[in-house]
This record gives sequence, C-alpha cells and structure tokens, in this order.
Amino acid sequence: MNRIGRYEGVVRLVLLLVVLPAVVYRLSLGRTIALWGEVRRAERTLAEADSAPIQPDTPAAMLDTVELIAGGGLLELLERLGPDSSAEVVSYTPYRTREGDDFTLRTAEIVLSGDFVPLLRTLDAAERELSGCRLLSSEFKTVRRGRQTSLQLTLVVQQLTDKP
Repeated sequence: MNRIGRYEGVVRLVLLLVVLPAVVYRLSLGRTIALWGEVRRAERTLAEADSAPIQPDTPAAMLDTVELIAGGGLLELLERLGPDSSAEVVSYTPYRTREGDDFTLRTAEIVLSGDFVPLLRTLDAAERELSGCRLLSSEFKTVRRGRQTSLQLTLVVQQLTDKP
C-alpha cells in the first residue's frame, strides 16, 4: 500500500499530460477538426466552380414537352446526379398547381435524408442540372426519432409544360 502512494504523483502527472489531452481531442476536437477540413475542401470546390464559365439559360418562351414531375423522371434524374451519394429519398409528392389552355404547371416536394455533405452535393447538382425545372426552395432540418437524429433536405421544384 505504501508503494502505490509513493507513485501517486507520477500517475496523476501522466494522466494530466497524456490521457486528458487524448480524451479531450477524441470527445470534442476531433469532429471539429474533421468538419473544418471538409469546409476548406468545399471552399476550394466553390472557388473552382466560380471560375468556370456560366452557360446561358434556355429561352423562357419555349416550354418543355417532357413532364419530369408527373412521370417520376425527376426522381430518376436526381438518382443519376448523385449515384454514389448516401442521400436517399424519403418522400416525393407531385401535384398540379395550375392548368391553363395551353400549359400545365406542376410542383413536386421531395424530401431527402442523409449526411450534410451528400445532401449539399445533391442540392448543388440539382441546381446545375435541372434545366427543365425551377428549384423554388430548399430547407434543411433535423428530425429526431428517439435518440437518433437525421438531417433532411426538402426541395420544392416546379415545371411548366405544354399541354398535350
């Protein structure tokens, strides 16, 4: 018993200098540093995208004849944009917003679930590649179910098409 008391100061010093910093890094600083690295990579990607030439939009007078929203082609297009993405479709709600003599306006609400970076990449790809549709809004929210939390991205997309 006397021997343990003799090394108590050394054990406390080792715990203070070695174990405590390792525990602090593991529990708090590790994720922060990893997220900071992801932010730096995303900033570089955005800087490269800003320097790329911008393609002009299609003229507004021409309406699409292919209905992406009603036929589910929008979901196929989203899957094609991010095949390696861990973002998954939670719900898809298409509906007709307005109908005129020669046009139909359709709206779709798509809820995606996954990690932040894949959802952000899917949103970026959707903004770039959905030429026949207009992305009206996007909303990130955290959903809790018991002890588990998940991040969801809600997209609202509209398409104006010719009436057949």
